[in-house]
Amino acid sequence: MDGIKLICGKELDRVFRDRRMIFSVFLLPVIIMIGVMSLVGSLSNNAQKDVEAHASIVYVQNAPAGFPQFLKSADKDCTIVELKDWEKAAKMIRDGDADLLIKFPENFAAMVSGYERGNAIPQIKTYYNPSEDYSRAAYDTISTGVLETYRQGLLSQRVDDMGGLTVFTVNSDNPDMEIQDEEKAGGKVLGMMLPYFVTILLFAGAMGIGTDMVAGEKERGTMASLLVSPIKRSSIVLGKVIALMIISGVSSVIYVGALVAFMPQMMGESDLGMNLTLNPKQIAMLAVLLVAIAFLYSAIIVLVSVFARTAKEASSYVMPVYMLILVLGMTTMFTTKTPGDWLYAVPIYNTSLALQGILTQEVTMMQYTTTLGITLVIGAILIGVIGKAFESEKVMTI
Repeated sequence: MDGIKLICGKELDRVFRDRRMIFSVFLLPVIIMIGVMSLVGSLSNNAQKDVEAHASIVYVQNAPAGFPQFLKSADKDCTIVELKDWEKAAKMIRDGDADLLIKFPENFAAMVSGYERGNAIPQIKTYYNPSEDYSRAAYDTISTGVLETYRQGLLSQRVDDMGGLTVFTVNSDNPDMEIQDEEKAGGKVLGMMLPYFVTILLFAGAMGIGTDMVAGEKERGTMASLLVSPIKRSSIVLGKVIALMIISGVSSVIYVGALVAFMPQMMGESDLGMNLTLNPKQIAMLAVLLVAIAFLYSAIIVLVSVFARTAKEASSYVMPVYMLILVLGMTTMFTTKTPGDWLYAVPIYNTSLALQGILTQEVTMMQYTTTLGITLVIGAILIGVIGKAFESEKVMTI
């Protein structure tokens, strides 16, 4: 036990006594994360405002009398151009120089006013470019909104009692139609991103320090001196893993805390619900699971580093593992179906599911304990493998 304390203390002392190390490990990633996400949120909001403020350029062919004025009253900022050259207008749509083409059939007004049962129903055709934000917004506003209002207006001229044609309305007077648990909704939004960021920040934070703890000491020659000391090799292994677990655990708490605290600012004026309040049970479950994840990731990093000769080589070995873990953490962002209980037995992937389930209050105690147990067991097995590797002179003298 004394050997474990000694090794753990030495590694922690090396990190926490170095101000530059503290800044680079604990503070710089938070600053970068907040800065990047704030920038992305700001750019996204600015792009949305730009689309909303854009004056649509609409080409109209065979427009009936009064339609340009009607369109102008519905969207006063739009520019209406009479279509003369179809190919030129279509090219402008493709190039993003125009936003929407509206094509009325010839004699549209006469077809509407003289309609009799059995006649062909006149069709208004609209054309837009879905790859252009301005064009897509014009289509959503005009093709699916303004033209429907125009249709209702023409229909009212044909039918005396519009109410007789209106069988029912949907939410025309229902301000309370949204029924949701605000905290659960906020947890769902955060639960989409938290597993991904925990994976990135926790693993990445431990990666640089972890590779230096073993492969770095091999490279500098200090590992050989440590192995011939009176300290048991098993104590050296546990001391390094526990130290790395503490460092990565502290960093993950800082990162997650910053993510939760600054998420509303980072999301800007987005409508995503972020009203999240964690109860004591959720906090305890998150804390214990983060410790288990830190333990597993630390064991993985140390195991990979044992078989490397230099810190640079260890980093190259760890990177594919990091990418695999990153992909597994990312997959939960796009999960729509309720995960089966057996998925909580899949190492690494189960931690992302459990983190998401804790925030949305949907994880069961069986699922949580399965995740926790699998994570700790896999970590313990890896510690055993590391211990065996430390006992091998062939491995340690590479």
